[in-house]
Amino acid sequence: MDIRDKVRAFINQITILTQEEKNVIVEETIIEEPEKGTILLRQGQVPKRCFTVLEGCVREYTITNGEEKTTGFFIEGDKITPHTYDGTGDPSNHFLECLEDCVLTISDKNFEKRLLELLPRIVEVMPAFALEELKRAKAEWTKFVTSSPEERYMHLMETCPSLFNRVAHHQIASYLGMQPQSLSRIRKRVFHKEKRNSNGSVST
Repeated sequence: MDIRDKVRAFINQITILTQEEKNVIVEETIIEEPEKGTILLRQGQVPKRCFTVLEGCVREYTITNGEEKTTGFFIEGDKITPHTYDGTGDPSNHFLECLEDCVLTISDKNFEKRLLELLPRIVEVMPAFALEELKRAKAEWTKFVTSSPEERYMHLMETCPSLFNRVAHHQIASYLGMQPQSLSRIRKRVFHKEKRNSNGSVST
């Protein structure tokens, strides 16, 4: 699939846009292909760009007292809006690092201004889309912070199983809020539980 086709597939999910508006956005979209290891944003920098992942995986993390803490992973179809990308000039609390060779769409203030010039109606329709994204993110965060470590692991396995083949074990453990040894124990416990259930279902 051509890169522009992937952009189109993502934009087509925004049902409140007309087909003409979608075509304009696809043509105007800026695309970059950073290599694995590229730092898109550093802690302390003022964020000036947002991203959408078309291919690859990006990790969000922070460093406190010399220790890394992974706070998010973004894969195909995910939008990345740094927490302080709000025009206030506040520095980022996080790093954004490409864990794989990536293909990303890029949005900045100039791009947003250009779209407003071409599509004035964006001012009316995009806040509704942004609100839906905010609600989804808040629901995900609430579920995460109220879950046990094993529940967090199971949820990640259900919603994004490919991460376990793409991301370092210790980074996943950090994201789930546990030590790598704890993650190993949970994985073994879940594996044996599923094996027992599978054997039980066969025997009946």
